[in-house]
Amino acid sequence: MRSLKAVVAGSVFILFAFFMLGLTYIFIAVGYNSLASNFPFLNDIAGLFRYLIGIPVFILTMFVGGYITASIANKATNIKVWLHCFAVGIITVGSMMYSAMEYSTLTLTGIVVIILALSATSAGGFYWLRTIKPGSINETLSS
Repeated sequence: MRSLKAVVAGSVFILFAFFMLGLTYIFIAVGYNSLASNFPFLNDIAGLFRYLIGIPVFILTMFVGGYITASIANKATNIKVWLHCFAVGIITVGSMMYSAMEYSTLTLTGIVVIILALSATSAGGFYWLRTIKPGSINETLSS
């Protein structure tokens, strides 16, 4: 049951964070477009900001989601942490990609996003595993 709670909590955190970041992006984009109407050179660099800001925020959010998942699951082995974080990564990136896929085709950008998501959630879980102290794990982990 703890594993299910960990996967649900990590997935909900990531999806909620992306929802809030999406709303924030819309507000920023509206302000940016208003500013760009007065300064036309800003239209040329608009797409660049999406990647320079979006990718690090995406990776950080997935990392934190993996960390949350691993801390709630409270497993002390690499494979168990990775399985939980992998499940969270698949659930969240799958739900994002499903809603964004056009005619059910997967592009190179989609593959890169999937790899980044799985890597970042796993890294968050392994970071949690690395930061735990040997005596802080419950004795019931042997099950």
